Amino acid sequence: MESSMKKAVVERRSRLLYLSMRRREKIRKAIMDKRMEIQRHIRHRMYILKKMKRLAHTFQPPPSSPSRPSSPSRPSPMRHYSPAEPKSDWWERVVTKEFHPQDWLNTFHLTKDTFDQLCDQLRPEVKDPTCHVSLEKRVAMVILRLATNLDYLSIGDLLGTSSTTVIKCVRDICNIIVTVLKPLFIHQPSEQELEEIAAEFNTQWGFPHCVGVIDSLHISVKSQSQTSDGWNSKGWPSTVVQGVVNGHGHFWDIRVGFSGSTDDATILQGSELWMLAREGGLSPKTPHKLMGQPLGYVLLGDAAFPLQTWLLKCYPESPQLTPQQRAFNTQLSHARTPIEGTFRRLKARWQCLKRNNSNAALIPVMTQACCILHNMCEMNNDPFMEKWLEETSQSLSQPCDLAPACLDDSNGEAVRSLLCDYLHQLPESQKQDNTHAAPPDLADSRPVTLSECAEAVNILTTLD
Repeated sequence: MESSMKKAVVERRSRLLYLSMRRREKIRKAIMDKRMEIQRHIRHRMYILKKMKRLAHTFQPPPSSPSRPSSPSRPSPMRHYSPAEPKSDWWERVVTKEFHPQDWLNTFHLTKDTFDQLCDQLRPEVKDPTCHVSLEKRVAMVILRLATNLDYLSIGDLLGTSSTTVIKCVRDICNIIVTVLKPLFIHQPSEQELEEIAAEFNTQWGFPHCVGVIDSLHISVKSQSQTSDGWNSKGWPSTVVQGVVNGHGHFWDIRVGFSGSTDDATILQGSELWMLAREGGLSPKTPHKLMGQPLGYVLLGDAAFPLQTWLLKCYPESPQLTPQQRAFNTQLSHARTPIEGTFRRLKARWQCLKRNNSNAALIPVMTQACCILHNMCEMNNDPFMEKWLEETSQSLSQPCDLAPACLDDSNGEAVRSLLCDYLHQLPESQKQDNTHAAPPDLADSRPVTLSECAEAVNILTTLD
């Protein structure tokens, strides 16, 4: 008995030693790979730094000599270009020839395939004979500005052009993106598409007859005036974008360009979506029945929006709420996860939305372009890097306004009660399945169960 135990201990010790050696080898290899990647990035940065220093040295005017006064009519033969048009081959030499897929993500926050697709779709509309910069480089200027919030001067130095050219490219290309790509990537869904969205939403988030979630995002901007019009209720200047997303976090309606003092209900009431929904445009010609009653499609909002027959929100918090109503509030709050995750990913991938110091007239166009490119990247399954979220984690807190009760539609209460009764009568198992059916990239974190931990340990042991 004792000998068998000693043998088992020896075997176990040998196994642990073997696993330890394999683990050390994996760690050593990972460190070496990371070190090589860092060194490659350092070489790129050193190249850019030397190029910028060389450009700065070239831009310095030659010292004037008293014995040989310079003649304004004879340009210096050593001066091949002016300071307004610096030269840089970072794009031609580094990006197009040396960038790996991860470099594209780190620099432009999208993949090379998505970048090429964007250029191909814009090419027929970009016609400016006065601009001698290639379309790819112009699009790169715009993506750098939107993704990294780098200033125009730095982008110009990096891509070998003037800041004036960068500003013009950002304005022109963003306008073309909105004109050409918005009808393709952000549009009112057809009746068939609404039916598909409702089915997917019910499957993923456990809320029936829902075709979207609506919310607003305040973007920090520089104050344009001393008036309070541009300042939100949290006390900082902002512009507002209001969007509706489906269960996958893709926008199908956006409104941009509103000052920070504009409340969510006012933005919605002035939109085409409001008029369309009030006229029944969000419902099928033959409404589907729920618990024997015909019910059209609905959107889900928060307390900043008015209650309508097509727009639901939680019951106001009160000690008089029934357990059934509290459960409804929990389910609706969970179903609003897609819009919260979408805005986080939108700001993280397109960091000009964290704080935009551009001209006030350009910000709405840039915001629309970011929403369009967000849909494009999400539909192409472009990877999303968690470090982008860390870079925007210090954002200012968003305002939390309340819509006045006088804006609520009394008929909306009947719709809310009907859905509250429906969710209450669902089997408990179905509620739990719906609650945890959320995609991992949009769902909130939840505690890990013991069975999941045991399964993870078994998988790791098998891999080792």
